[in-house]
Amino acid sequence: MTSDSVYLARQPILDATGTLIGYELLFRSSPADVADHDDSVLATSTVIAHAFGDIGIQQVLGALDGYLNVDIEFLFSNLVETLPPERVVLELLEQRVMDGPAEERCQALRGRGYRIALDGFVGNLDERSKLLPAVDMVKIDFTRIDPLLLPYIVKMVRKHQVRVVAEKIETQEQFEQAKALGIDLFQGFYFARPQMMSAKRSKPANLALLRLLSLVMGDSDIREIEDEFKHHPALALNLMRLVNSAAAGNRHEITSVRHALVLLGRRQLQVWLQLLLYTADRSNGAMRNPLLQLAAVRGKLMELCATRVVGDSHGLAEQSFITGILSLMDVVLEMPHSEILRELDLPAQVSGALLSKGGQIGDLLVLAEALERDDRPTLASVLGRVPHLDGGALAPLQAEAFRWAHQLA
Repeated sequence: MTSDSVYLARQPILDATGTLIGYELLFRSSPADVADHDDSVLATSTVIAHAFGDIGIQQVLGALDGYLNVDIEFLFSNLVETLPPERVVLELLEQRVMDGPAEERCQALRGRGYRIALDGFVGNLDERSKLLPAVDMVKIDFTRIDPLLLPYIVKMVRKHQVRVVAEKIETQEQFEQAKALGIDLFQGFYFARPQMMSAKRSKPANLALLRLLSLVMGDSDIREIEDEFKHHPALALNLMRLVNSAAAGNRHEITSVRHALVLLGRRQLQVWLQLLLYTADRSNGAMRNPLLQLAAVRGKLMELCATRVVGDSHGLAEQSFITGILSLMDVVLEMPHSEILRELDLPAQVSGALLSKGGQIGDLLVLAEALERDDRPTLASVLGRVPHLDGGALAPLQAEAFRWAHQLA
């Protein structure tokens, strides 16, 4: 493991009496107070990983709320599930919001306890009228609106029974106007500039994350998952922090790694590991959650096909699943399979399938890849070598694999 520093910034949000009620958490890649990023999903994921894992939510927020900038892609991703709804407000950037599906997604998340804020609002009510009923807060940008229009905008927004936040308050005059309009909450340089926070991080090896992800997605026994965590103290510490943040509304005394795993649950553990893989190496442009989802579909399809071929021989089915999961990890980790396999204790059938497409499992891997490409000649060739499997069976098996992966997402 290598050590480096992690950074984020937080800016206070206050009420009209000056009482601190929360912090907006901001992405930072260095001690300089600059948000230098061109990937908003990666920026949000990194803030989450730092705040809830590397630094710790108690140190970052204490008992207050955290406000996180998110975009549409993040809003529809399974990464939202890493966040405890009672501790966070999801801030949607107004200029990136789309109506329709976004409105439905906001309402669904609110039904699960999440609070949604529309960020950077500048008064274009006609364009955002459908989305306003689907959010809990509206953050009005005081630097981009004529002061003469503010009373009208605040009045129109309040018809939707949302809390109003005056953001980018930079002067006493702006603060007094916002209070006179009855605005609820305030944020801006007038009160405080973003405060930098940092911590030393023991960066987990990508292969350790991969091993854990394979165990979780392969329905391994909790003892195996616990044993793997015990080999990586930094990951175990992050797990404890995550469970404490997820259980903030009903805190538990964590008595062991196993206890933490039980409290967190397998689904949320999987999403957390995916997030850590996604943020582990910012320079790796190939590390994207859709690849992990494709690997999940491929693994499940190969498992289902193996079960059809050999019946209830779970050994081959489990090995086929792991092969499918690992088959894309050379792209995700930017490492050849030969290097990955040196770090993992895997059966010869799995290694042979990954390195040379050999054996029964190799045939199933070729079949899965051909199905993804709609390569019909290769499909016909492989099906000729695989017993108890034909073209008519593949479509329902593939649909089942997609359904299974969708449940994980």
